[in-house]
Amino acid sequence: MANIFLSWSGKRSREMASFLYVWLRKVIQKAKPWMSDSDIEKGQRWFIEIGENLNSHNIGIICVTPENYKAPWLLFEAGALSKAVGSSKVCPLLLGISPSELDGPLREFQATVLTKEDVFKLVKTLDAELGEWKTPYLEEAFEAFWPEFEEKISEISKIEIAGSNDQISRVINSFARHGLPEPLIGSQVYFSSGFESHSLYTVLTNVVQNRLLIFGRKNRKLFDKEHRDFFKTLKERVDNGFDFRVLFLNPNAPLHILRAAHQDDDLKSQIEICIKRAKEVLENVGLDPENHIRIYNIHRTVTSFIVDDAVVYSPITLDENGRAKRLTKAPFSVLNLNTELGKELHKSFESVWENGKMVSS
Repeated sequence: MANIFLSWSGKRSREMASFLYVWLRKVIQKAKPWMSDSDIEKGQRWFIEIGENLNSHNIGIICVTPENYKAPWLLFEAGALSKAVGSSKVCPLLLGISPSELDGPLREFQATVLTKEDVFKLVKTLDAELGEWKTPYLEEAFEAFWPEFEEKISEISKIEIAGSNDQISRVINSFARHGLPEPLIGSQVYFSSGFESHSLYTVLTNVVQNRLLIFGRKNRKLFDKEHRDFFKTLKERVDNGFDFRVLFLNPNAPLHILRAAHQDDDLKSQIEICIKRAKEVLENVGLDPENHIRIYNIHRTVTSFIVDDAVVYSPITLDENGRAKRLTKAPFSVLNLNTELGKELHKSFESVWENGKMVSS
């Protein structure tokens, strides 16, 4: 038997473990998953039973989400599993978090992200534990039940975690890894520099899981080669419900709007080049630019990025001639989307998007 210990902590993680408990048996004939299904909070329940199962299972799957990846009980089970079965047989399964964001004991293990290719590698690893009893036609079984897996994970991803600031913590931690300055933390998080830098775009495209909305001007850096890995997987993610939309300033906007948006006199031609480049990038990965790019004609006071449940924004300031100061490496703030300002910035994006124009083919 492939005795599989399913470790979870928190609502979404538990939903993942409960689904895997049933789904794995459909794909791997001799799989024998185990999970604690008590409603009592972890850390207060069934120590003896859980301890015995930790020692009697030969492989473990740890269901990791942004809200639990530092949970003490989850880390305890990960450590206990690695001692009992060896670190090579402990498999963090990641929902809404990337391997680079893991800290502590979880960083020691080979994590699985929720792509079809990676999940099949995990299934093959589990099945290999059966030795001579390995599942015949494993790939065919996996293909048959993969749509069910995709549908359930999409459903779990949409579960709202009330009062969660996990996305902000993840963004802040990622900024630190990319050399941005230490933030000042109050009602929102303030960075003294780094806005519209490649480092910022790298962080955003690495941590985002469900939604990336950009209210920018030229958006040139986003579509540069430095972020090609993000676009390689974008088509598959969009097909699975990922929301990716970008607002460009209209290059044919009235002159006073262009002047208030940027210091460069050739802004019109710059934007035209950037829109053309964005369309090419999207078309090359099989996406229709009309669904992901729109242009606007209004004065803005803020440039913003909405990344899942976090908002990254910088106010636009003008010089003595009424022209926008440069935003590259400017100060910026990060706040929760569910705050009043966060909701207002989200509402502003949606309003401009609704009234914006599609780019011509």
